[in-house]
Amino acid sequence: MAHRNRLGVSQVALAHAAGLAANTVGHIETKAPGVRLETLSRLSIALDLDPTVLLNSDDEVTPAPYRVRDLDDCVAQNLKRFRNARGLTQEDLSTRSGLDRKQVYKIESKNVSVRVDTLGAVAEALGIQAWQLLV
Repeated sequence: MAHRNRLGVSQVALAHAAGLAANTVGHIETKAPGVRLETLSRLSIALDLDPTVLLNSDDEVTPAPYRVRDLDDCVAQNLKRFRNARGLTQEDLSTRSGLDRKQVYKIESKNVSVRVDTLGAVAEALGIQAWQLLV
């Protein structure tokens, strides 16, 4: 995590500040699947960085301070907005992303805890970057 290194924070210190297990930060940095939005939010708060910065693959991005918002709401609203703008049904998006149609419905209705890898699959299917679902 370039941002953690730039701030001079160790994995253990970040895990402690975010209330996570010591090995969790290492797993996230090696792109382990299954990282939940809640975990991303906790890391963002601990680093005082907006979650969009942590998901942005561009190392040149200017770090923005943490802005409080419900990430599940952002994802639900933006997923539906991007899907509708492309004229896709939930079924279309599920086929493109490899998710079950019920999963797309649950994300849009905030009935599921979204994982970062799921965001990536949906974003790729929509032709956007995952961080754009958190704005």
